Amino acid sequence: MKNSSSITWFLVLAHIFLSFYSCTRGVQETRLPNEDRLFSMIIASDSSEFKDSIRERVIDKYRHAASIEIVNIKKLNEIDPMEYDVVLIIDTCLAWSGFNPALNTFLENNEQKENVVVFMTAGDPDWAYSYQGVDAITSASVVENEDVTFKEISEQIDQILIDKHKNA
Repeated sequence: MKNSSSITWFLVLAHIFLSFYSCTRGVQETRLPNEDRLFSMIIASDSSEFKDSIRERVIDKYRHAASIEIVNIKKLNEIDPMEYDVVLIIDTCLAWSGFNPALNTFLENNEQKENVVVFMTAGDPDWAYSYQGVDAITSASVVENEDVTFKEISEQIDQILIDKHKNA
């Protein structure tokens, strides 16, 4: 009986895990070079209608001044944050666990986090999360939140660029 209970729990957890990942999809990876760039940005992201819209708004705002690279969130741990002026991570809160394991590992393995902006979608619009000195911008994936979320992300990116200019 004990073995049957363990199998049932495993199947339930596997179902929840697979259901979650069926809601996300990969991004179209691309590079948007800019010969006259003032800075470089990489965006590591998963995809949903809400996150795609936010990501496109960020790209539209900074495309004129930056070289931008977009990669799938699964490549997060291949990123060296020292190679970019801004690292924007767009991810999903995994149930009640906060940052996903790849994001946790990225933050743990990289001492420089001053140029990292993290945006997480979460079911609870009041959810807030901080890990390894990085405070995540969080939002439910609701169209009404898009302007506020975009503004928060832009303000953090702008502050990184201001600080970089001051220290140059």
